[in-house]
Amino acid sequence: MRRALAATVLAAALAGLGSGCSGGTQIGTASVVTVYVSMPERGPSGTDGRDVADGARLALEQANSKAGGLAVHAVYLDDTRGNAAHAMWSSAQVGENARQATEDSTAIAYVGDFESGATRTSEPITNEANLLQVSPASGAVELTRPFAGSTELPQFEQESGKRTFGRMIPDDDAQGRAVADWVRKLGLHRVGDLVKGRSAFAKAVKGGYSDAGGKLVRKAPFDALFYAGTAAAEPSAPITGSAGFRGNIIGTDALLPPWNAGAPVTAGLAASAALDPSQLPPAGQRFARDFRSRFAREPGRYAAYGYEAMAVVLDSIDRAAGDTISRQGVIDAFFNTVDRRSILGTYSIDAVGNTTLDKLTGFRLRGGKFVPSAILKSR
Repeated sequence: MRRALAATVLAAALAGLGSGCSGGTQIGTASVVTVYVSMPERGPSGTDGRDVADGARLALEQANSKAGGLAVHAVYLDDTRGNAAHAMWSSAQVGENARQATEDSTAIAYVGDFESGATRTSEPITNEANLLQVSPASGAVELTRPFAGSTELPQFEQESGKRTFGRMIPDDDAQGRAVADWVRKLGLHRVGDLVKGRSAFAKAVKGGYSDAGGKLVRKAPFDALFYAGTAAAEPSAPITGSAGFRGNIIGTDALLPPWNAGAPVTAGLAASAALDPSQLPPAGQRFARDFRSRFAREPGRYAAYGYEAMAVVLDSIDRAAGDTISRQGVIDAFFNTVDRRSILGTYSIDAVGNTTLDKLTGFRLRGGKFVPSAILKSR
């Protein structure tokens, strides 16, 4: 009888653990769920990564570390490896972070990663474990759909048959269309391709510019040069590829600090998928004041997106909670986010996990510094 009882207790314990890993965590008066935050804390992206983490930390603190009657605990992880300022996100570290989260029976969501390349590593892991993942910054189109205009699932999601990933910023396709519209409004007609990009961003700029009656040209003279590269892959390309050119260089936030810190850019326009804090709506301005008060520094562009990533996770937990809560319930609640009022503005999450937020910031180089000069909108 003792052996039978022991076996029954062990089986129940194992069943409870398995249920937790797949999302069947039971709620009790002392129940705790965990949100993992994986961001770069060092290297060129460290400043943005710390802003995201502190934004998430502030959201959790302002919610009194509670949602849906549950205590919510956060674990903050660094996804970089390497020495000091030269540290970069590492696929091995990203994978380790994602596995740490998915193997925690109390884990209910994963906020991360920052770079799209890192998210390409973590997303299949969290998807297999049926764990909600929300990225504040990864814009690669194929994280939610293989290419512009497609509603098919990415390959690993086709295999699992479920969606578990969403993001807080417009994807690269939306960003590209916003940049194309900006170029047209600026009256720049002869735009050359500085780095012949095949990315979704580059294709969206080319397509959107063409739709507006413009055309990327191959021969000088140029009104501007378009840079379609990424900071992580080619941080020096906008500089080295434009020697002697004194017109506008147009590109992504790869042109913005910290990636081009100290680089001798003479003229430039840069678009950021993350709004500059000065352009956030009134609720976002209150967030900026709270952030300054809490952390004694100005929030960077991605701080508000880290805050909202945690806030929408908490809201999803709140809407999913009942007598029990599960990972699947939180995923369903996240994908049912409709007309949510946030510090970024009012938005919904669409069927593939993209936000309906469509405003970006256009920066112009003035006095040797990039300053916000326009609010762009993807079409």
